[in-house]
Amino acid sequence: MMATTFTFDKGPNASWAKRFFQAPRAHYLSHPSQRFRIEFGPVYYRGRLSGTAKLLIVGQDPSTDEILAQRNLVGLSGQRVQRLLNKLGIVKSYVMLNTFLFGIKGQMDAAMNAIAVEPPILNCRNGLFDKVVAENAIQAIVSFGNGADLAINSWPGRPAGVPWFQLHHPSASDAIVVPNWNASLANLNAAVTPDKPTQVDLAPYAVPMGVNDVAEIPREDLPFGIPEWHGAGGGTRSQRTGDNTINWTSPL
Repeated sequence: MMATTFTFDKGPNASWAKRFFQAPRAHYLSHPSQRFRIEFGPVYYRGRLSGTAKLLIVGQDPSTDEILAQRNLVGLSGQRVQRLLNKLGIVKSYVMLNTFLFGIKGQMDAAMNAIAVEPPILNCRNGLFDKVVAENAIQAIVSFGNGADLAINSWPGRPAGVPWFQLHHPSASDAIVVPNWNASLANLNAAVTPDKPTQVDLAPYAVPMGVNDVAEIPREDLPFGIPEWHGAGGGTRSQRTGDNTINWTSPL
């Protein structure tokens, strides 16, 4: 069901906007590997930048749904992550960042692993992580996929005593994702205080994941004016055709 309330993300405050503006965009744009999808710009975050986050969530890189919404984890993978959060009773107290600000070409191979720890990219990302833990009472860190795992492993400021959950990326095979996520549900629930305790649902996932295993992206996570069907419906609304074209498809 689509949202009916008129809520939206008003964007980063001045402090966060300044930090995002300092990101090494030129390093990405001129990178000799040509592995970054630079045509539509970077995507910085999704979630709370107001000091109210309990969870730091890290993904890999933005795809087309994320570019169109200018927020991380919005497409099918993001909607699966949202349902996981809802199963923990978490409805809004999170902030989501990525290993890379720009989409990448191909997978996290050895070359991309090396690029992920180049000083401009590494220092910017670690600075964002540091700002999150300085301004929020983070109760747990969740990384999705190898690229995100590398990002957390390369972060010297990771707070001691805060549990870190390394989960398979939701775009992987259900046969891989489901047992991994099921094995972490109870420990995640124990680590994080739910926003809505009555919504906690630790029933295990089944293979294959179905329509009940996605949740729409809250409108308060998305900018004003985004169509209500974007980030909803359990699917991805866009596809890339070549490097310079994104096809955005309405379900209406």
